[in-house]
Amino acid sequence: MPTIGQDCHIILTHPQVNNGQPYGFLVTPDGGIRPGGVSITHEVDSFGRTRLYIYFDILLADRTINPNGSPRAGITRQSDYALIMAYLSKMDSINLTTPIGSFLNLGAVGWTADERHMPDHSVMKCQINNVGVYWPPVPPDLLAQCVWGQVIDENHNQAVVSLNWGNSYWR
Repeated sequence: MPTIGQDCHIILTHPQVNNGQPYGFLVTPDGGIRPGGVSITHEVDSFGRTRLYIYFDILLADRTINPNGSPRAGITRQSDYALIMAYLSKMDSINLTTPIGSFLNLGAVGWTADERHMPDHSVMKCQINNVGVYWPPVPPDLLAQCVWGQVIDENHNQAVVSLNWGNSYWR
């Protein structure tokens, strides 16, 4: 599992990308053209529905460094590019984990990316949106407990899920 602040800045998850496993991306550093991190615009229409526009700039390069200073071994510009493009091809069911929490049921709808490819790195300015009812960000550790069905620990002894139908978040 990627860890924000150690080996990535944001995490994307979709059941049909990366075998459903979460994947951590680096965002551009704070002194770039746009500030680093995730930018969120909330729009409320006259019916009270909230629309989110979530922006982030992915840094793609060979020989990148993780936030904790370690090398990002085995990850290339091409491999990250292929994965971000796979996520951006999904119109729903994308989960985005940020330092503030996880945003659920997002989709790459409408304008999704502006790509800049330089000799030694690429920057992809990305946008994803909520595709249904707006839910505030969920704490990632709480979201990890919301798994339908019975999950057994590695010793096959006991269920490790503490949340159920009545008190879980949809994923």
